[in-house]
Amino acid sequence: MFLSFRPLTAATSTSRHLDTMNASDKRKSITHHIRASSSSRNGNIIAAPPRAQFIRPASTSTSPPVDNDSSLEQTSPSSVGKDSGSAQAAKEREKTLQDKIAELKRELAANEAEFTRALDRLSQNESETASYWQAKYSSLNQQFLRVDAELRVLRTEVDVREAEKAELREQWELLQRELGERDCEIRSLRSQITGLKRWVSTNTKRSDQTSDEELGESIARLRNGLQNWAVSHFRRSSFILETVDQAVLDDLSELVPMYEDLAISETKAALVQSIVSSILVEMVFSVYFVGLPEEEATQFGQIERYLVQFGSTEVVNEWRAMTLSMLRKECVSKMQQETDAVTHNVLTRVNRILDNITDAKATDVRDQTLRVLVTNSINLARLLVAQKALFRVTMPKIIPHQRVLFEADTMDHIGEEDEESLTSREIRCITFPGIIKTGDENGKHLQYQNVIAKATVLCSPE
Repeated sequence: MFLSFRPLTAATSTSRHLDTMNASDKRKSITHHIRASSSSRNGNIIAAPPRAQFIRPASTSTSPPVDNDSSLEQTSPSSVGKDSGSAQAAKEREKTLQDKIAELKRELAANEAEFTRALDRLSQNESETASYWQAKYSSLNQQFLRVDAELRVLRTEVDVREAEKAELREQWELLQRELGERDCEIRSLRSQITGLKRWVSTNTKRSDQTSDEELGESIARLRNGLQNWAVSHFRRSSFILETVDQAVLDDLSELVPMYEDLAISETKAALVQSIVSSILVEMVFSVYFVGLPEEEATQFGQIERYLVQFGSTEVVNEWRAMTLSMLRKECVSKMQQETDAVTHNVLTRVNRILDNITDAKATDVRDQTLRVLVTNSINLARLLVAQKALFRVTMPKIIPHQRVLFEADTMDHIGEEDEESLTSREIRCITFPGIIKTGDENGKHLQYQNVIAKATVLCSPE
């Protein structure tokens, strides 16, 4: 730095005074800025002191300019020494200020770094806090939605239960009314049973019952008639199963499951008898009372089962025998239409099967003879159910791959072999059903059974 030496004049004195004042102002300004910096930590930038304060102001003296050469010549050695000292002091002050400024800048940088770290920490804490409360709010909101949905479901279930409760209350009232009606019906039936017991006890006659010998003879005549009919009308016929309709074969397999093994010339008559007998058992002997409409027959069966709950089986058997005997003697003419329908259905089914599986054609003679057999079967079935004893028609199914052995007590072989030789022989088919009686002529002693007629069977060869 080059210093210019000026003569010590009034202007120079004034300039020094200004320098002194400027230095004082500089210190005050620096002190002011330092205090402002220390008191306001939230500010990001501290303004630096204006550089104009560190520059010596221009002289405001109005004295005319003095030539340098002349001023140098007029300056005394003491003035030069004083100016040098002032300049040196100014340099030291300037250096001190620069050091102070540098220190303040370092402090400012440190404060800025600390402020930045604090701000980052606060920002991170704020972010974590916001995330925590956001997650908390989201969890509570989901819980609220779930509880609200469950509440709605529960309200819906409550409404459904209320509706079910109202419906159940209506049903309960209806059942109460029905129960009252049933009580009245029970009282009425009990009075009827009491009257029937008195009527049965006063009107029972032994002559109304048919002996076992008479029943056996009727069954034998029916069996022989069926055998003669099969031999007479199908002796020269042969079986044709290849072109038979499937519906006919299904019906045939239900009646005689072993029909394929029996469709040969040696067992031709046995197969025909087995088919007709199975149809008679199903459509005649298995119904409650032939000729009685199905609905009324069902009601009679229900009444009989109902009476068993209030009386003994013997009394119920007497009631059944008396009631059906009355129908058999007094109401046959009124049931003729239903009886004719049963006869027609039996004839139609027999002819449909036999006309399809054999080459024999239906004739009036064959149908007329078969009609007589069906009529006799109906009369026999009515006679059996009108007895006080229980009569059961037995004709078990012979199923393939299931062995049914010959039983001498309940079966007769259509051949001429001895019963001893037939023991443990398998049965190929049943040509006519058997009749088993349970109880005596008065409907009592139901623990006893008697074979009225043995089933006619065809055994397999040895």
